[in-house]
Amino acid sequence: MRNVWVTVLSVWALFAVVAVLAWTRQQTVPASSPQVVVVKGKNGTQNLVVQGSAPQATTRTSPVGAG
Repeated sequence: MRNVWVTVLSVWALFAVVAVLAWTRQQTVPASSPQVVVVKGKNGTQNLVVQGSAPQATTRTSPVGAG
């Protein structure tokens, strides 16, 4: 019976350690406003890239090239 109590106590101790680690973990701070970066491409063209916006999710996959 003693082994059962030791096992139960160790499981609760593990839960306590995980809870403390989760509680004290630093949360990421989202960017307050999106940043725009100018990227130079081929032949001197300039493209605007927006960073810090909401992530875009898609279920479409890239098309497979023929041949």
